[in-house]
Parts: sequence; C-alpha cells; structure tokens
Amino acid sequence: MITQQQGKQWFQWASVVISGLVPLIIYFAIRSHVTNDTEALALAWFVPVAWTLFSSLWLRRLNLFGLAGAAVYGITLGIAVFFNTGSLPLKLHHAVVAGILGLVCLASVARGTPVFLLVARLRMKHSKYAERFEVALANPQIVKRISIITLIVGIVALADAVLQTVLALLLSTSAFLVATTIVHIGSIVVAILVMAVFFWIRSRI
Repeated sequence: MITQQQGKQWFQWASVVISGLVPLIIYFAIRSHVTNDTEALALAWFVPVAWTLFSSLWLRRLNLFGLAGAAVYGITLGIAVFFNTGSLPLKLHHAVVAGILGLVCLASVARGTPVFLLVARLRMKHSKYAERFEVALANPQIVKRISIITLIVGIVALADAVLQTVLALLLSTSAFLVATTIVHIGSIVVAILVMAVFFWIRSRI
C-alpha cells in the first residue's frame, strides 16, 4: 500500500517528467496534425498546466510557483491568440516565470526573509511537525542555509530566464523547445550540484 509520503514523492517525480519532457514529446507528435506552431506549442504546454492544477487539488496543497506558471501561460496564450503574434509569447512564458521566481528569491534574501522559508512555514503551519520546525528555525545556521539555497535558486532562475529569452528570439519553435528542455534539465542539475558542493565545503571548514 502506498503511504501518503510515497504518494507525494511520486507526484514530485511525475511533475518533473511532465513539465520537462512531456511537452517536447507532445509537440513533435501533434505538430503535423495542427495548423501552426502556436497551436502545437499551446497544446503541448497545456499538459503541465493541467497537471499543476490537478496535483494541487489532489494533494490539497497550494503550489504557488506552479499556479504562477499556469497564470502566465494563460496570459501569453491570450496575447498570442488575440493579437496574432505567433508562438513568441508562448515561447517566452517560461522565461517570464523564471524571471519572476529569480527576482522574488533575490529580493526576499535582500530583505532578510527568504521566500523558501516563508513557503516552508506555510506548509508546516498546520502539520504535526510545526512546533519542531519552529524550534529548528531558532538555529541561525538553519535560516542561513535556507537563505543560501534561496539565493542560489534566484541566481540560477534569472540566468535561466535570460538564456530562454535569447533562445526564444533566435530559434524556431521546434529548435527552441528542444533547447529549452535541455536548459531546464541543466538548470536543475547545476542548482543541485552548486548547493551540494557549497554545503560540502562548509562541512569541511
């Protein structure tokens, strides 16, 4: 029998695959059967948007970043359809989300209230670990580590946004989708490696 924790882990891994690889597969599967690149891209990226909404309802947990991505998707789709701008707005929607995430992370660190700390507090607020979590936060080293993680994610997200914007302007839709998939996977790997190396160095000092 699958436990609640195992179910959450399954959803997390499924979310990574659906947001990273499924749109690429769907785009190339349906491109020859639809009118243009805009329609194919809109349908391909509708899947992770629908998954975000479904998983939020299923887990009864608000996914702020995922919902922000869904909102930006809707806005860019509306711009592409009503203003007949082609696929460029849709190509830029991930860059917009990454840019917002990066700015929020860096601004929160600058203010001394890292957004990841606020999100963690929100998630722990009504759980059985709430009191233990607050006790752990009494340790300034824990808060400092969360701040560092937020800073690293913010820098990587901004770099990702800039790179995706350049790729969206220079590449065709199909080439862009392949490139941005590689960038997404690379960004996650780089962020994990940087944090792992940083904390390894800190543990040796």
